[in-house]
Amino acid sequence: MTLAKHNLHVAALIPPHLSPGDIIAALQDHTTCLTLQALTTQHKKLPTTSPDIRKDTYWYPPDIHPITTYSVTECVTVMPGIGAWGKKYLTFPSCFQNTPAGIKTRADASGVIVRAEFRVIKGGADDGEVEGEGEGIGYAEWVLVEDVEVQCAWYMMPFVRGKMESAHRDICRKVVEKVEMEKRQEAIARTAAKGKSRAESPQEMGTASPQAERLPDKITYG
Repeated sequence: MTLAKHNLHVAALIPPHLSPGDIIAALQDHTTCLTLQALTTQHKKLPTTSPDIRKDTYWYPPDIHPITTYSVTECVTVMPGIGAWGKKYLTFPSCFQNTPAGIKTRADASGVIVRAEFRVIKGGADDGEVEGEGEGIGYAEWVLVEDVEVQCAWYMMPFVRGKMESAHRDICRKVVEKVEMEKRQEAIARTAAKGKSRAESPQEMGTASPQAERLPDKITYG
């Protein structure tokens, strides 16, 4: 059978108030990508990874960078316009490997293999202009990029390509937005905690300071 391949490259700017470590940590919490993927409906961690998948030369050495496998269920619309009748649910293994710059993933579903690598890369004078899918995203000191390769039978490619692109096109942007939201919530929680602490402190509740207690109630001259 003749196999066809298609590649997709997407990128998202990392704002200056977020560090590369913030984004890498979010990626290596595998739930981040599993829940932000547009087609995924549920997932659960599996105890082992298939030996055939471990042999893929795409991976870093698994004995140094362990591979974690999840059972993932996706909902794919095969016939639009007829509601639930036109949807198909697929369950398949999806593997994750943490890397120094992010993660590598591989999913095997019904004759389709999708390999996706997420990396946080440093921009600069020459490479800060990172291209998204069909358009530039501008200069950035740090950028989150995803490189995806899908492989399947040639006659399936038109359908598979469209579904893969719709599932992966916005993941980088969503990861950055998720980290931003979490940082904002942490800042709000810290501010609220400080306000509560001040409200409960004795001085704020009306207790006089030691200096104030030493002052006489009345000053008499002559």
